[in-house]
Amino acid sequence: MPLIRVIGFAGENRALHPALLPEAQGTVSRNQKPGRGDLRAWRQPLTVATVPAGRKSIFRMGRDVASHAQYWLSWTSSPVHAVRGFDAADTTERTYFTGDGAPKVTDNLALDGVDPQDNPTATRPLGLPAPASGPTVATVASGTAATLQTVFYVYTYVNDWGWESAPSPPSAANTRKTDDTATISNFAAVPSGNYNVNRRRIYRTATGSSGATEFFILREIAIGEASTTDDNRTLGEVLPTTTWLPAPGVPVGAGAGTEGNLTHLTALWNGMLAGISGNAVRVCEPYTPYAWPAEYDIVPADGKPVALGVFGQALLVLTTGRPVVVAGSTPEGLDQTPIELPQGCVSARSVVSMGSGVAWASEDGLCWYGAGGARILTAGLMTRQDWQALVPSTIVGRLYEGLYFGSYSDDGGVTRKGFTLNPGDPNAGVYFLDTGYEGLHFDELQDQLYVLDGANVRRWDAGAASMTWRFRSKTFRAPRPLNFGCAEVMADGYPVTMRVYADGVLRHTQTVASSGAFRLPAGFMATDWQVELEGAGAVQSAALATSIAELAQV
Repeated sequence: MPLIRVIGFAGENRALHPALLPEAQGTVSRNQKPGRGDLRAWRQPLTVATVPAGRKSIFRMGRDVASHAQYWLSWTSSPVHAVRGFDAADTTERTYFTGDGAPKVTDNLALDGVDPQDNPTATRPLGLPAPASGPTVATVASGTAATLQTVFYVYTYVNDWGWESAPSPPSAANTRKTDDTATISNFAAVPSGNYNVNRRRIYRTATGSSGATEFFILREIAIGEASTTDDNRTLGEVLPTTTWLPAPGVPVGAGAGTEGNLTHLTALWNGMLAGISGNAVRVCEPYTPYAWPAEYDIVPADGKPVALGVFGQALLVLTTGRPVVVAGSTPEGLDQTPIELPQGCVSARSVVSMGSGVAWASEDGLCWYGAGGARILTAGLMTRQDWQALVPSTIVGRLYEGLYFGSYSDDGGVTRKGFTLNPGDPNAGVYFLDTGYEGLHFDELQDQLYVLDGANVRRWDAGAASMTWRFRSKTFRAPRPLNFGCAEVMADGYPVTMRVYADGVLRHTQTVASSGAFRLPAGFMATDWQVELEGAGAVQSAALATSIAELAQV
């Protein structure tokens, strides 16, 4: 081996012996930006907005407008999952979110323009409680028909957005002549809370064309009306909300208890949303994000659900055991299938939906399910012990430029570090970062990653200054001891620091100012050689040779 040439500059591999690595992989990769084949740095993140101190989760509204500064929602809890609504007539960017207590909804009318922005400044519960008691019905004996009928009544709450609750308990049976009228009264009080209920819908039983007896709409009345009349008018549509419940965590009715809060709100397809409550994955009524019928529940068989990811029209349910894939076009038609990778999720915040698949942190490594099947992406790059040193339960992940962008804390939460990995080419290695962040947000409109650094929202890789990268090569093993007497570094900009290690000992440090060759110290021989480079500009190659003439042949 008369010459060493370091080129290609892939990421770090901690699993293999340094002498067994492919030539482009390194034993150290810090702040190195992948994708160009050379050795270059990420740029420093650029501050674009501020939020109140102590926030851990961020989300940008105003997503129809290409802006980095407006409008940032932030929360002290983590993880918070926010989803924009899918109402074609909505002009206020109605946004639903979980993870901050009970599930809530807000819109851009509840934004504070003051900097730092304490958004959202106003929210509503995600759903309406049902009336706690049924109405009272009294017959008005004015009919002449000989035929009797027995009917029941229920009513629902409706708010200013057109949301409708589940029905009240039914009234007592009312038996009367078919042409008698009736007075309906004694409605339960409107529930306390920010529900904005402004009217009631009254329903009465009748036999439909199918032969089934169902509740059909009779009339709608303002919330201030204490009573109304059934005047034998033609009934309208069938009651649609019989099984509709508010999102878990929102009270279902006055005096009723609550379920475990819905978390991990996730947009699916065909107008569906999904979330986790207790041991079940919940699914909303299509295009009705405030209605969550219990009959749509999905309960994984091999563990408790802890996080959700989506690729195509498939929902990956990450659990404490084996993940399951859920697919189907409607809530009642969803089926679940366990995958062949028995890797539980140890950090719900690590789960990233990446278009062609989903990545998550398990105890054994960074896992993947999607295009190419199920696999552990870090297998062959990190041993289980290496991975455990990152403390995988602390990992927070996001998508950026096709990369998995992860942040972790290996010192008990005092500081954070980061890494990136390409699921499409994991053999390129892991690219580690000296800094990491607990709050991350990817904006699809901007195609930008934002990080929360204290109270500052910062746009990733957007600042004027570059980070300082550092790369240490594999171990190049000579067939016999020798001495490399000269070296060179080819770069777009200088200075570049080169360190030469021989048999594990640092033998020389050089501040390289140009592409010209320079001398290395003599007086020793070694078998194992490594090159470490550090700088801010882009480097294409570095070489060691036993002579200047040999170096000229590179």
